[in-house]
Amino acid sequence: MSVIHQPRKPELDARVLLFPAILLVLLCVLFLRLWYFQVVRSTELTERGEVLNETSIPEIAPRGLIFDRNGVLLAGVKPEWVITAIPKLVDSDPTVLPRLAKLIGADPKRLKNKVEDGNWKPWLPTAIYIGASTEVASQIAERWDEFPGIDVKSQPMRYYPDPTSFSHLMGYVWVPSESDVKRIKAIGKEPADYVGKNGLEWRYEDSLMGVPGETRMELDAKRRPSKVIGRDAPEPGNQLVLSIDKNLQQTAMKALGDHRGAVVALDPNNGEVLCMASTPTFDLELFKHGISHADFDSLQNNPTHPFLNRPMQVKFAPGSTFKIVTAIAAMEKGIFDPNRTYFCAGGIKLGNKFIKCLGHHGSISFERAMAKSCNSYFMSLALQVDRDTMLKAAQEVGFYQKTGIDLNPVSERRGDLPTERYMAQYWPKYHWPLADTAYLGIGQGILSVTPLQMANLIALVANNGTNFTPHVVKAVRHTGDKMKIEPVIPEIAHEVKGPPVFWHELKDALAEVVEDGTARRWGHIEGIRWGGKTGSAEEKKDKLTHSWFVGFAPYDHPKIAICVFVEQGGHGGDVAVPIAKAVVQRYLAPKDAKPSSNTLRAPATSLTLEESPKAR
Repeated sequence: MSVIHQPRKPELDARVLLFPAILLVLLCVLFLRLWYFQVVRSTELTERGEVLNETSIPEIAPRGLIFDRNGVLLAGVKPEWVITAIPKLVDSDPTVLPRLAKLIGADPKRLKNKVEDGNWKPWLPTAIYIGASTEVASQIAERWDEFPGIDVKSQPMRYYPDPTSFSHLMGYVWVPSESDVKRIKAIGKEPADYVGKNGLEWRYEDSLMGVPGETRMELDAKRRPSKVIGRDAPEPGNQLVLSIDKNLQQTAMKALGDHRGAVVALDPNNGEVLCMASTPTFDLELFKHGISHADFDSLQNNPTHPFLNRPMQVKFAPGSTFKIVTAIAAMEKGIFDPNRTYFCAGGIKLGNKFIKCLGHHGSISFERAMAKSCNSYFMSLALQVDRDTMLKAAQEVGFYQKTGIDLNPVSERRGDLPTERYMAQYWPKYHWPLADTAYLGIGQGILSVTPLQMANLIALVANNGTNFTPHVVKAVRHTGDKMKIEPVIPEIAHEVKGPPVFWHELKDALAEVVEDGTARRWGHIEGIRWGGKTGSAEEKKDKLTHSWFVGFAPYDHPKIAICVFVEQGGHGGDVAVPIAKAVVQRYLAPKDAKPSSNTLRAPATSLTLEESPKAR
């Protein structure tokens, strides 16, 4: 009998099942992953792919234009070829800047300094030269491999038709420093490629900077630009309309000539600054290509201090112009009497000290004392008023405080006034003698003011006891379809209550100064009655006195209040008065029938730039 062996069924080994199991798990994972990318993240990945195939080229926004009160352009914008450098790349090849300097005809050290200025952002381009010719720009673009880290492009850049008469008012524009970035970000904006430095350019950065645009380019497989797929045009900054009169500013600068001095003219009815001249000045063109350290140091260390904005940054004793405040203090004390007389015997004696007057005037009343600038009269009046009332009146008209003009508030000085607090801080051991009150009455001693404060004082007199916060900007014209104009609303700064008869008597006395007093020789203007006060403030015995004059015109309905100050100029009637006369005459003269050739009849809101040189 045969035995048939049936085959044994194979036993399943776990090792045999392991591989198919792993394969199945991997397939499931792969499926889920594909589903995740194709379904869940489909939109996101599509957008990312599009982004990788695109690039954006930023476009700088043109700064807002600045006009004078008559529509004359004071600060414009025009296209310029700008050479930029990436500091990190340029520093890696020391031959780049010398070769570039030779090509553009520039100083290699100056270019190096501008690169160093941008070291705080080492991988971003910083401007090192503005105003290259089209030929030079094309050569740089075509020979890009010879200049690693260097680029050139056409950008809308600031320019000033008159680069010297408005230097202190305008400030200038250049690449932002680290402090500029912090300042602009603090107001909630991103800094532009070029920002304001000093003056109106700094103060109104928020309005002038505009909104940058961009051009979006599609890239090919090698990430080369192939076509433009979109563009957001830059929005120009808002325009400023100033209260400044260009012709008046230029007249004031010419009248000051080589003097170190200041002219401030205001509209007493609203505080508008009609002109604000400071000499010596400096040329804004020096900043166009980025001023060199040597040139900057030369200006900074110049003994005439051309960077000083003298109307608001110098402070000196006001001399006899302060007699206006002495009269106001007497009115507030209740002892002002235009008929009061005082016998001037050439000065007054206080204890063992004799304080001289300018002459021997004999028996003299208020009007003649003001006209002849009799120190004896006003020293005796100050002693009657007392020190505290004098100081109170000085503060009420705006001394020992900043005017609040719409420029850099840090730059404005408040002057000095010997209040109790001031003396405790700066002269803690000083004993105030009676003679110092007499000196205070004639604007000498521990007392200093700025020309801007003095202009505001005479504006207060012209306006019968009220003056306004001085402002340089008259209106802001917003960019957009409707070009909305936002006027600056005048704000009352100080009010001194006084009877109309007092202001009449005071202005009559100031008119007498011009008609038959210390300003008579140079102050007469045909067909115009006006008033003012001269001042000659002594600082050092071996130097000429500082020359002052404050005035208002015309007498009946004042349209201009003016202060002229000349450092070490001599007598106010001989030096400051002719300058004031030239400015007042120019402002009140009949307006020219023909408009200025620089007047813009329609405000420019955009700028067409030249085509960029060949793309790299």
